[in-house]
Amino acid sequence: MGIFRWTAIPIFLLFFVSGLSGIVSAEDEVGKVVAVRGKAVIYRDKETIKAEANDNIFLIDTVSTMEASKAKMLFIDDSVLTLGENSKLVIKEFVYSKDKGGRSIFNLIDGKMRSIVGKTKFEVHTPTAVAAARGTVILIDTGVINGKKFTTFICLEGDVFLMSAYATVTGSLLLKPGMMVTLFEGEPLPPDTMKAPPDKIKSILSSTDVGHEISVPGPAEIRTGPEGFVIEPPPVISLPDQQPSDTGNTNVNIDVIFPDK
Repeated sequence: MGIFRWTAIPIFLLFFVSGLSGIVSAEDEVGKVVAVRGKAVIYRDKETIKAEANDNIFLIDTVSTMEASKAKMLFIDDSVLTLGENSKLVIKEFVYSKDKGGRSIFNLIDGKMRSIVGKTKFEVHTPTAVAAARGTVILIDTGVINGKKFTTFICLEGDVFLMSAYATVTGSLLLKPGMMVTLFEGEPLPPDTMKAPPDKIKSILSSTDVGHEISVPGPAEIRTGPEGFVIEPPPVISLPDQQPSDTGNTNVNIDVIFPDK
């Protein structure tokens, strides 16, 4: 398999951004909190804000969940991200136009996350890895084991391209549906991926279950053509969480309206 690199992206991005009609700046809304169970906070401009349903999310915000807490977010490109307990996510970059798509980069510093990839070129950076995907459902778990940082990726739909976060570690991996891989800090990439154990999938799904349903476009079909990746128009699907809501919690319906870009 060829090596998948992003070394040319900064130069490409300058030209790509210049052609977008709806550039997202730090002052623009890029998403909303749609559900919180327990306690979550948003860090913005040295201010700590208690996260609640229907709160706006802006570029460079950091969303953090506490113990026994979860938070689900919907972004303007139809991506849906759900954080498990003790998780921290930074919205690092967001360039989006309804007509031309765009690019989003999220930095998962710690914890577990379920990602339903929307219409942008989607990247997740963790302490040990960089993942790129389109039209994909990904489960991510990052933390420390025996004093060593790690990130586990499970692909449920689509394809995920992975490389190490360390410049000294070369190469890349392609993660297919139903497969899993764990990347440790500074270590070479494993020679291959493995089938994700059902218990591991169930554990992360349960950890990121908020019990709030959202309808968004489903994962796009990716095929390879002479010009590279070609994205087929996705169908609209419903995204219920995998586990029933806990007793004592009431789900609410929220109309999420984003400004036109």
